[in-house]
Amino acid sequence: MEESVSIRHATAADLADVTSFLKPFMDGEFILPRTSVELELLLRYAFVAVLNEEVVGFAAVEIYSKKLAEIQCLAVSEKCRRRGVGRDLVSRCVARAKEEKVREVMAITSTEELFQDCGFDYALPGQKRALFVQTND
Repeated sequence: MEESVSIRHATAADLADVTSFLKPFMDGEFILPRTSVELELLLRYAFVAVLNEEVVGFAAVEIYSKKLAEIQCLAVSEKCRRRGVGRDLVSRCVARAKEEKVREVMAITSTEELFQDCGFDYALPGQKRALFVQTND
């Protein structure tokens, strides 16, 4: 029988565990590197997935304005993938943004399928894409 993963709001007490959990994802460049201060700020609108008191998933929604928010630091432990944890984390982030009356939530990802399964799509399909330039060589 598969053990149940619980998902809850993150708290300041989760910072050390979240930082440790996310480190391999940052080291592997699966998510952007974050300092402890940046992660602490994200906790306000973040969720953790927990299995047997161990963090096995994390996601936050960073609210930029009433117009736009972004899913940040979505990561799920290998042992908990394909169980709906990522989808649940994304859904909770979107619901949190909706509670804050944010009009649109974006996600920057290398794996579109999960987000498209959660209802995300290109803002203007076939017309525009976001482009970036890094300023910190």
